[in-house]
Amino acid sequence: MTKVIILGSGAASGVPSITGNWGVCNPHNPKNNRRRAGIYIEENNTGILIDTSCELRQQLLDNKIKTVDGVLYTHTHGDHLLGINDLRGITKEMHHKGLNIYAIDAQINDIRKHFPYVFMDATDVQITHRPELIANVINYNEKFKIGSFEIMPLEFQGHPVVTTGYDIDNGKVVIIPDYKVIPEHTLEYLCGLEINLLIMPLTSVKAREYHAGMSENLKYIDKIGAKQVVFTHMSGSCDYDEVEKMTPENIHPAYDNMMIEI
Repeated sequence: MTKVIILGSGAASGVPSITGNWGVCNPHNPKNNRRRAGIYIEENNTGILIDTSCELRQQLLDNKIKTVDGVLYTHTHGDHLLGINDLRGITKEMHHKGLNIYAIDAQINDIRKHFPYVFMDATDVQITHRPELIANVINYNEKFKIGSFEIMPLEFQGHPVVTTGYDIDNGKVVIIPDYKVIPEHTLEYLCGLEINLLIMPLTSVKAREYHAGMSENLKYIDKIGAKQVVFTHMSGSCDYDEVEKMTPENIHPAYDNMMIEI
């Protein structure tokens, strides 16, 4: 059995925002209270983390997650990256063996630029307790493995930076990152899969400059096909109940700590 946990279902500001702004979301519905986006997938005693949100510590505590076998990055915007320092608790539990992280070359370089001390090969580090990460550069459309998971990195476009999605175990779980456009080669690949669970962002119901909206998502879903679809990365413009009303029976909005078993 594969277990998927939506660690956080919110967009960059979370819901409510730091100033207490709920947008159109009903503050009395706990499913509208959203931390920044992240996902954990576990199977056969192997656990992989997708992104390290700024609330990573509390997300892992809430779900009693103590082991991570690899971290996949979709991109390096702050809401997807800034919890990286909390991985030091994971590497301490691993007796300092080092934790593998995976990202395309440009993303690894960006992480090294902003967090040079988190890597095991860092020199002249004046920090006594730090993450001990091992950088693995991945390439689009080239599969790799973490434990029992077979993973295909996929390119997405239209965001201010190129973003990486992941096909895990040939359609068992497909994760679409922040995006505006799915390139033709990626769309063709996705259409060739029998997707069990598709997780994709719905930053706002109406499309924005760098984010697809509900209509774009539904058009892509119609082309790709999937048994189940979960919308995550939702801002204050996406009330849980209202999004639920807008979608077919096999499509649902995510909420923090949502667990799906496959």
